[in-house]
Amino acid sequence: MKSRKKLFLYFLFLPIIPTSCPAQFNTIQKQPQVVKSKPISEVQADSESDSLLSASNKQSESLEFFDLPNHREIAIEYDIPLFVSVKDSMMMELLNRRTSVALPLDFIHVTSDYGYRRDPITRVKERFHNGIDLRCAKGSLVYAMMPGVIEKVVYSETGYGHHVIINHVGLRILYGHLGIIAVKEGDIVSPGTIVALSSDTGRSTGPHLHIRAERLVNNEWKSVDPEPFINHLNNYIAGLQEEMENLRFASRPDKPLNLHNLFKVMEECGVLYPKIVAAQYCLETGYGSSDVCRNYNNLFGLYNSARRDYYRFRSWEESVAGYVRMIQRRYNPKKDRDYYAFLKRIGYAENMDSYNAKVRAIAITL
Repeated sequence: MKSRKKLFLYFLFLPIIPTSCPAQFNTIQKQPQVVKSKPISEVQADSESDSLLSASNKQSESLEFFDLPNHREIAIEYDIPLFVSVKDSMMMELLNRRTSVALPLDFIHVTSDYGYRRDPITRVKERFHNGIDLRCAKGSLVYAMMPGVIEKVVYSETGYGHHVIINHVGLRILYGHLGIIAVKEGDIVSPGTIVALSSDTGRSTGPHLHIRAERLVNNEWKSVDPEPFINHLNNYIAGLQEEMENLRFASRPDKPLNLHNLFKVMEECGVLYPKIVAAQYCLETGYGSSDVCRNYNNLFGLYNSARRDYYRFRSWEESVAGYVRMIQRRYNPKKDRDYYAFLKRIGYAENMDSYNAKVRAIAITL
């Protein structure tokens, strides 16, 4: 009986006796902090920012975001690519090739060949024509065809008249019967440089451009026919322009826009006075370079007054048909003494006297 009482008292007072035992709940233990890793550049930036803060007594609020220490330099380690696509790169290559050559005039039409011919002034005996003659109006722009150096500038009222000789390294070109000359001896010219304005100075029956060519053979200059060379340039440029059109439209157009195809389409559409209409195209579109021509396929500046906007065509050929339908159907040969009078009667442009004069000047060269 006594032993049972002792055991009861032992278990009764057991909880208040200090013992060592582990706690069941860690209610105030710190949870592990999750830290997101930063790129090395940001960590370096943070350390640099801390050093700057301490150096400036922690007055960073007044600093701008992109302030850098004076000793730091910003450098580009890699070249930035010029082109963003293969198409851009190909187009630039074509443009570089196109700007490496030029034709001597905006339009090429040979009126007199190289070799013997009847003297155009005396009309009696034959004389050797040491070059070719190209048709042009007085005051037409004359361009350098390739890179070269102006070797000689001559002002004369006889023979070739005012003329220029350009040395193209192995090929020497003479431009004769010029008016105003825009270069001087020793000038370096690039393709498309304006050399002079055409005229009829010297022994000439009218405004034209005489071109003489000489090749360097065994250290001697030998006269050659310049026409094959100019034809080669013309075909080369036409090919480049077609490649650029194909690249731009991502497909081969049925008929590239050029004067040859324009005259063919005008003939198919029954255009009256095609040279005058082609001259209108050249004037209205800046020889096919205007936005209205390139974006709307509108070759003649045809305007829709109701919508106050230019007509839009699916193709430039459709624009030619539109010109016949909208403009030439109003032509009346009994009422209009000529086509220029017709254009003036219908008020094709605001200043018709100036417009017709410009169209006439271009039409003569076609």
